[in-house]
Amino acid sequence: MGKARVTPRRLLTIPRLELSAAIVSIRISQLLKQELQYENITEWFWTDLGYIANDNRRFHIFVANRVQQIREHSSPTQWKYIDTKENPADVASRGASANDLVKNSNWFTGPKFLWTLQSFDADANTPDLSLNDPEIRIVKTFSTKMDVIEFASMIERLEYFSSWNHAKRAVSICLKLKDTLRSQTKSKNQSIVSTLCVNDMQRAEIEIIKQLQSSSFSEEIAVLQSMGEGKTYEDRQSTRIRNIQLKRTSSLYKLDPFLDSDGIIRVGGRIRRAEFNLAVKHPVIIPRHSHVTELIIRHFHEKAEHQGRGMTINEIRANGFWIIGCSTAVSKYLATCVICRKHRSNTQEQKMADLPSDRLDPVPPFTYSGVDLFGPWYIKEGRKELKRYGVLFTCLSCRGVHIETANSLDTSSFINALRRFIAIRGPVRHLRSDRGTNFVGAERELREAYSEMDDKSIRQFLSNEGCDFVEFKMNVPSASHMGGVWERQIRSVRNVLASLMHQSGTQLDDESLRTFMCEAAAIVNSRPLTLDNLNDPLSEEPLTPNHILTMKSKIIPPPGQFQRSDIYSRKRWRRVQFLANEFWNRWRKEYLSNLQSRKNGTAPRRNLQVGDIVMIKDEQAARNQWHLGKINTAHVDEDGLVRKVRVTIGAQIDNSGRRNSPLQELDRPIQKLVLVLEVGETEEVPTEEPIHI
Repeated sequence: MGKARVTPRRLLTIPRLELSAAIVSIRISQLLKQELQYENITEWFWTDLGYIANDNRRFHIFVANRVQQIREHSSPTQWKYIDTKENPADVASRGASANDLVKNSNWFTGPKFLWTLQSFDADANTPDLSLNDPEIRIVKTFSTKMDVIEFASMIERLEYFSSWNHAKRAVSICLKLKDTLRSQTKSKNQSIVSTLCVNDMQRAEIEIIKQLQSSSFSEEIAVLQSMGEGKTYEDRQSTRIRNIQLKRTSSLYKLDPFLDSDGIIRVGGRIRRAEFNLAVKHPVIIPRHSHVTELIIRHFHEKAEHQGRGMTINEIRANGFWIIGCSTAVSKYLATCVICRKHRSNTQEQKMADLPSDRLDPVPPFTYSGVDLFGPWYIKEGRKELKRYGVLFTCLSCRGVHIETANSLDTSSFINALRRFIAIRGPVRHLRSDRGTNFVGAERELREAYSEMDDKSIRQFLSNEGCDFVEFKMNVPSASHMGGVWERQIRSVRNVLASLMHQSGTQLDDESLRTFMCEAAAIVNSRPLTLDNLNDPLSEEPLTPNHILTMKSKIIPPPGQFQRSDIYSRKRWRRVQFLANEFWNRWRKEYLSNLQSRKNGTAPRRNLQVGDIVMIKDEQAARNQWHLGKINTAHVDEDGLVRKVRVTIGAQIDNSGRRNSPLQELDRPIQKLVLVLEVGETEEVPTEEPIHI
């Protein structure tokens, strides 16, 4: 019999249509078995597909489902390969005329080999499947790696906690739950947490210490267990055997260790005969490097109210813990404690900065100057007693000084003193000072006055005269150490003035004070700049600031190279220029080289960064009243180090919760700041962490 199906409207490939025909043949076979009821019949199927006998390739779902149905009702050995020319099914699929169907077709007779009963080797002629066959699914294999994940130990799980009490509470809950599950006596309404007692906490502490010691002192525990538990080694023989087995490099060798009845290593020591409890006589030995150790140190440090290293160590020892390297471990923790930083930490330091070019250029005296005021000094004006102040100008290169007097500390008085100084010593290019209100006001008023004039013409005139417009360079507020070059001169002047006033009495008038100031400046300017050759009678005269001040010139020295033969030149100006060059050579050799070394701040420190939390040092307030601030700008010097920053101070909140001051931004040197919290560092404050079982 023959049976054919109509091709569906949905487009299917030829192999899929042939698989559908193979399904039809399987169903016809099942129908014939049911209707004919023959026994011991061997069935054979012929097709030109290679999908049915495939065991290596994977197909798409349509093909795979039909191949599965075919193989459920037949075996691959029943399927034989037939060439297309002999396949009668092609007549139905491809169509044929009536003449071809009668004369040349095998539709009615079937293939010739069926009538001759010839055997057919299906395996030899079965076509191989091509990898490019569209019905074969492309299989992608990914290389995978499996890591064996080990469960974290109890000590590793305790790293989640930041409080010793919370860690013990969590372990006690686990132990309580373990006992409850074993006994199966827990009622439905009973809470494990509510039933915790002191004994449960002590049991949890013992379990934590046992786990900690087993992970750190495994070899020592094995040696002590071989000797027996609860043995304190009072006799010499037992002690000698234990010391032989213990390594001399072990951190427990000198502690006379032993195992107590709970299997915990304790210190033997020399006070076993004292009438104290076991924890005091024989403390528990704790390793130094462990999170549990840090929890213990934090717990007793807070219990001692942040009283420093000594008090913390005493509190730890008094509670029965002996931490190996306890002093170092406690010091390391105190360095990270925010409260201790606020109470006792030192202010910031940094490597001493390089000298500015103002102090290293061989320029005419007082071209680069520094200024500061000192005093007051009291004078007599009739019966009135008035105040007078000294205004000290110092040359940054030759270290000479010039002193003027001022009637007050206001801006006008300082500007008058500055004009007198420039009239005598010549134009100034840079003037360094601190941020006193009189200096800030003078800089503002002079800038406004010069802005009213033709700025370009002024700069051209000053350039022709060998100088520029006076530029103020001010230090950051509260940075008196940055003006040491003139602060040191003020101390020298004060010492001289004190000596002169002791000789001349205390009755001074305005004229006498000015005379004293001039004498003090003359004495300071006659001091030697170097002390290396003072005791050598054959050495040259010591170099002093007066050597260059007596050769003061308002114009730039003429160009040219001046040699020693110019000292005998008929041109006297060349003699003067040679002497000036000799001064600068000696200044460079004898004085400049002494500025090379740093007296302090020899090593660079960590730079303060944006986001650091600091306390601003205030000499007028107690330490616990210093304001907290956050760094929002770090000024980096040429050498890559930070020595001054801009700090934002938060608003102050009164008792009613209202803000009584706005945000402020202040420029401060790092020497006035105490680092409280580094950027990215979080303050570990013990909180009520949830307990996960």
